[in-house]
Amino acid sequence: MTLVVSAVTFSLLSSAGGDALTALRDNPQISPETVERLRTIYGFDRPLISRYGSWLAGSLTGDMGESFYFKVPVTGLVLLRLKNTFLLGFTALAFAVAIAALLAFLSVRFPSAYLDGFVKGVTVLTASLPRIVLSLFALALIISTTGSAIDLGGDSIGSFLIAAWVMAVPLFSIFLAQMHSGITHAMKEQYVLLARAKGLSEGVIILRHSSRAAMNPVLSIFGLSLGSIVSGSVIVETILGWPGVGSLTVAAIRGRDVALVMGIVIVSSVAIWLGNSIAEVLQLLNDKRMLSDELRDV
Repeated sequence: MTLVVSAVTFSLLSSAGGDALTALRDNPQISPETVERLRTIYGFDRPLISRYGSWLAGSLTGDMGESFYFKVPVTGLVLLRLKNTFLLGFTALAFAVAIAALLAFLSVRFPSAYLDGFVKGVTVLTASLPRIVLSLFALALIISTTGSAIDLGGDSIGSFLIAAWVMAVPLFSIFLAQMHSGITHAMKEQYVLLARAKGLSEGVIILRHSSRAAMNPVLSIFGLSLGSIVSGSVIVETILGWPGVGSLTVAAIRGRDVALVMGIVIVSSVAIWLGNSIAEVLQLLNDKRMLSDELRDV
């Protein structure tokens, strides 16, 4: 799958027209002969198959080339920025899961039409807010509070947490809807009636039985949310200045840095695949019946 993604991405980048040296043609101080000589040096004049083959051979050994824009090895740069993006993303996931779990628990533990309506309203509202609007609002909040736009890559914990909240809002709606629906449905199962007959309190039943039964879909969403983190980081990081893979992607595309874009796509794809695999393992550990089914199929 990674091979297919790399081939499609490389061909699309090549068919877009131009390369990292195209902007030099508009510089009157640089002659066309110099531009062509540079294209030969960097291999931009070679056929698509040849360039992709060279890139693929190097990437198999961990060498994805050098960024034309930043003049540093692609692998190290992408891994560093991806770490920053996942730091922001996992903080956002922690916010989203914690608050969604609290609201879902309260709505089931203390059922009422007002609380149920509040949960549904919050779900619709947070799902409808675009990240670009939230990012611009957060930027205005930071500027109004501090008097200037602060570099989130610095020591401003408050600005980092604001960026994490912006990332968390769309995720919050997904987790809240799934947790509320899953726990509500699980409370109608026979094992919950049996637990009530044994004298267990409603809080214990929700935490020990219903929540665990509703956990597998939440774990699936958790794995899929990694892709949302990477895609959503483009807007949030670009507007709020967080040095992650999203802002790096924008810089790479603007500079037509093919090697860097390829590195971002491949490393991000592998990271998302790894996250989904971890989520599947957690599902198996949470529900032993799934593990038995997997072993039976084998």
